[in-house]
Amino acid sequence: MTHWIFRVQAAVIAACFAFSALAETRVALVVGNSAYDNATPLANPGNDSRAIAEKLRGLGFDVALETDLTGQGFRIALGQFTEKALRADLALFYYAGHGIELSGKNYLIPTDASMTSEATAKFETISLDDVLSAVRQASGLGIVMLDACRDNPFGATMTRNNGTRAITRGLAPVSVEGESGIVVSFAAQEGRTADDGDGMHSPYTQAVLDVIDEPGLEVGRVFRKVRAQVRTATNGRQVPIERMQLPDRAIYLAPEVVVLPDPEPEPAPQPDPVVVQPEPLAEDPYVVFLDAVTSGESRPLAEFLRRYPDHPKAKDARALLESYEDDAFWARTVEMNTVTAYRRYMIAFSSGQYVDEAAQRIAALQKPVVVPDPEPEPEPEPEPEPEPPVVTRVSPSFDCAKARTSVERAICNSNTLARLDQQLSASYKRALDARRVTAASQRSWVGLREAICANQEDRLDRCVQTLLEVRIAGLDSGTFSGRIAPSYNCAKASTPIELAICRDDSLAQQDQFLLSAYKNARNLGKVTPARQRDWLKQRDARCGRSGNGIAICVAKMTADRVNDLLR
Repeated sequence: MTHWIFRVQAAVIAACFAFSALAETRVALVVGNSAYDNATPLANPGNDSRAIAEKLRGLGFDVALETDLTGQGFRIALGQFTEKALRADLALFYYAGHGIELSGKNYLIPTDASMTSEATAKFETISLDDVLSAVRQASGLGIVMLDACRDNPFGATMTRNNGTRAITRGLAPVSVEGESGIVVSFAAQEGRTADDGDGMHSPYTQAVLDVIDEPGLEVGRVFRKVRAQVRTATNGRQVPIERMQLPDRAIYLAPEVVVLPDPEPEPAPQPDPVVVQPEPLAEDPYVVFLDAVTSGESRPLAEFLRRYPDHPKAKDARALLESYEDDAFWARTVEMNTVTAYRRYMIAFSSGQYVDEAAQRIAALQKPVVVPDPEPEPEPEPEPEPEPPVVTRVSPSFDCAKARTSVERAICNSNTLARLDQQLSASYKRALDARRVTAASQRSWVGLREAICANQEDRLDRCVQTLLEVRIAGLDSGTFSGRIAPSYNCAKASTPIELAICRDDSLAQQDQFLLSAYKNARNLGKVTPARQRDWLKQRDARCGRSGNGIAICVAKMTADRVNDLLR
């Protein structure tokens, strides 16, 4: 009788693992580019992508499989994937094909790219940054797998910006420092190339196919096993690398499978058998721990510790529970925003993850007040001379002595922004000569830039840099919309506000800022989806009455909303 109890317990454990995996919403975009118009076709990306798509469907992913994508097709597929990722717990992007590194950034190459010049190559390609932005929309974990480190076939024919610099082999490293819930896996180390493979699949993809559905492997171990298998298969010539910042809870792509033993043969009937009542099923503390971790809430963890204070997993449960309490206490402290509240936090969580930030906020709130010595008859002080503007080693396209706005002063105070402003001026002159832009439209964009970035406080430099890069790309290509995807699918845009955002890459980029700020505030419990929807309705109602000023209205209201969400 006892062996039946063991089999029932095993079945309960298996069901718990399976429920944990299947309860997640999983989406994936799988792309395989083989048939390049201007380069020798690749043998395996088509086989690789189809096999990966089939494997992911078996793991519960809603998979979009795309092969031989042109630039336009790639952007449409990525936009649709981004929309799905917004509603998903786990988002995965896989790419097999050619990729290239330019000026420290990575780009994926569509099949119709000509790649004749380094100066224009990035306008024909898909930026890895856009891919990372898409998977970051998932609430739990975003994964990017790149079998795109093959030797660049365009390197010998491309016109370089600097004739003495060679096109880099392989792809550049990516930093995920400070993020949470992101994994980026490259088929080969930085500066190295990956094999396309002699068989049906490349060595990297074959390793992924062999490992990814192995039951009970936490996602970090999946990629470590892939790395080991590729190194062995290529005799050390190729070693994948991964950059990951995993969330606090364990994530399994395939649940652990418990194999039930074959039933033992029934014993021969005995005379006058003794009827034994079945023992009640014993609760497995490890299953209780896993359910508590998967819930993402404090109460199940506290209940586990109450019932099993000496279990081997009790230490992990206490650490995770303290992290939850730390986050919740900090969120309430920031809402109060007083010296007393921050000191109370530092006492309650002396080793907490926000102690340094609490000390900085106390210092900012406690600015010393200097009381001057009284004088019987103070003489009038002379008018202070205006402070000279801070002049960088790199001069922008305008006179910093006449800088009036916060954006102009930011450009004058930064070598990076000053260089970008010079590039903007040169790109504008070329576009004006080629009649791709008018002086009036450029003035309108400058006003839009001021509305988006002027009040962004400590995020000002980043905001200005992003918009300068977006505008330079638009001036050089003559395309001012469609290169930056907002937080929704522009193919379904219907309101005047949505259409205005889709028509201008700067507004689309700001919409991405808004989405990131909203998700951060939502995770801290500072805003609810209902309150965000109410604000969107107010924005649409107010700006919809602005006539030709819709863009400026949207920019100003969105900038204020971003600041409110990040406070």
